Amino acid sequence: MTRRAMSGQALIETAITIPVLLILMLGFLLVMVVAQAYVDVDTATSLAAAAAVSAPAGNDTLSHDYANRTYDGTLRRSGYLEPGSLQGCGGYTAGATVTCTGSATLFLSRTPMAILQPFNPNFRLDIQTTATGFSSPYRST
Repeated sequence: MTRRAMSGQALIETAITIPVLLILMLGFLLVMVVAQAYVDVDTATSLAAAAAVSAPAGNDTLSHDYANRTYDGTLRRSGYLEPGSLQGCGGYTAGATVTCTGSATLFLSRTPMAILQPFNPNFRLDIQTTATGFSSPYRST
């Protein structure tokens, strides 16, 4: 095999390998963005349940207000997540638990991963998580 044929073979192998590696790398980054979004929504839901438990016992309005403010405030720091509804965070009663279900929408168009969606730039992924808040057994109200 001549030296010229070997350099042509290396060029073809490189032309095939680089796009494949680039697609794999971008795919891994996309999975990481989705995983981070899920973690953010799960954290916000857990903090909302904990905030609902910290409200005065028997005050449903204040319990919901604590939970909603915490949930929205936690998710607003992520520009790529749009907070959805926070449900369940019922009024806290002494010695009970509070279970919250939060949802949010991930917009890939607000991330660098938007380049992976050239045919559907408005791709959205709905995420939903559930968390339970437990009160301290030493808390009287």
